[in-house]
Amino acid sequence: MILFSSSCSISKLKIDAAYILKTDPEKAVIDFLKALDNKSPDYIYDNLLSVKDKNNISKDKFKEELDLILTDIDTIEIKKTTYLGYETKDNLVKVVAQFNVKYKNSEVKEYKKYIYLVEENKDWKIVFEKTFI
Repeated sequence: MILFSSSCSISKLKIDAAYILKTDPEKAVIDFLKALDNKSPDYIYDNLLSVKDKNNISKDKFKEELDLILTDIDTIEIKKTTYLGYETKDNLVKVVAQFNVKYKNSEVKEYKKYIYLVEENKDWKIVFEKTFI
């Protein structure tokens, strides 16, 4: 028997169930997009940024630059993530993320972005340099 509390919603259960079935790289991408939606650059820097990228930017500078970008964003809605596999020449994993960004001016844009990840100490990290530059 399953009991639902009044604060539990069916849509949240669907999202949680879908998350469980994702690959670990996809989960890292979902966590990244949720952190953007929650305006949490500290979480991204501490948990999702590769060591190589951390060596290229201080936490304060990263936070400052990401906060500036996030000021125009109202919400981010994840539509789909798809694991595309390894790129052997760079030893990276590629995930495609489809998401909508609603800006504070009410404009909504659809994005499809290839996000590259590297495994560090059994955790998947976003490779910002290859993904966004």
